[in-house]
Amino acid sequence: MMKYKIYQIKNLEQCDYGFMPWKFAHDKFKMDDYQNVYEGSIEQQDHKEETSPINHLEHLFYVFNCDHPKDFKGHSLSVSDVVELEGLGKFYCDSAGWQKLEAWK
Repeated sequence: MMKYKIYQIKNLEQCDYGFMPWKFAHDKFKMDDYQNVYEGSIEQQDHKEETSPINHLEHLFYVFNCDHPKDFKGHSLSVSDVVELEGLGKFYCDSAGWQKLEAWK
């Protein structure tokens, strides 16, 4: 099992990069603008998926847009949200794909 956390912007009205692609958000991005809205764990299917975070991120994107858990209170997973995968880091949901957040803890 791999643990994950989903972070969404605390106050979208006061954040000028909410729902913006990384190319517009990268110079304004602050993890302090975010709050943890959900935590859970997902199965690791096989060795290949263990080493590739993209498979996990795409699975979570599907789940949190099409079949989200009943206790999830955030908005559907969208551009500018952040997903943390245990042991693999944090990833910014971009307009196409994911941006690994190297400098932000």
